[in-house]
Amino acid sequence: MSRLPSLGLLTAAALAASLPAHAATPVFFTPAMPYLSSADIPAGFYVGGAPTLLDTLEDGALDASLTGTNGVLLDVGFAGARDSVDADDGVIDGTCAPQTAGRCVSWFNGNGPQGVTFTFVGSGPLPTAFGLVWTDGGGHITFSAMGAGGQSLGSVTRSGFADASIDGTTGEDRFFGVQFAGGVRSITITNDGGGIEIDHLQYGQMAPVPEPGTWALMAAGFAGLAWRRVRAARRG
Repeated sequence: MSRLPSLGLLTAAALAASLPAHAATPVFFTPAMPYLSSADIPAGFYVGGAPTLLDTLEDGALDASLTGTNGVLLDVGFAGARDSVDADDGVIDGTCAPQTAGRCVSWFNGNGPQGVTFTFVGSGPLPTAFGLVWTDGGGHITFSAMGAGGQSLGSVTRSGFADASIDGTTGEDRFFGVQFAGGVRSITITNDGGGIEIDHLQYGQMAPVPEPGTWALMAAGFAGLAWRRVRAARRG
């Protein structure tokens, strides 16, 4: 007896169950792998695969479409250690420090628990995908977001990334981002151990997410296709 009917139905059911419940639900991204360059932006985070803005801060200024609270840019005029995304010195080699060829600029706040908030103030539509890269700090890292009307979109907390080094090491760097079809006004990140550094601020539009009714039609279509295959196999 052919197993195509049960396999097709199970596949369709699993597909429907695994997909987002609603396109307007905020989705937080916190990949487990280090972020070493823009190639590590999570797949599917932006429509077309690329952000509208990717501010590496290497020009020594925060993009005019963003404002930042609690902190300053650590640029070439800063003599101490700073921790930027690995690729910002021109080579991915496990470090990005002032002694290397690039500027390795980052946003620094000496009070990690105070947190840093970046707000979109551009003239265009609100981003529906908004993220940053946490490059240094300690303890638990909490990432949260606010919507168009100032409402909370939720938060996520992660830990275990810190490497106890402030000297430009990059294996701890992690991407934090959120997608929300209703628009994201601002994002905030904190950590409860020491200072905090941020890099690769970015935003854009999220890839369209089909509505639940669309997923249901897709699932029904898969099930119907499997059943037709079974009937054809039995006739043969």
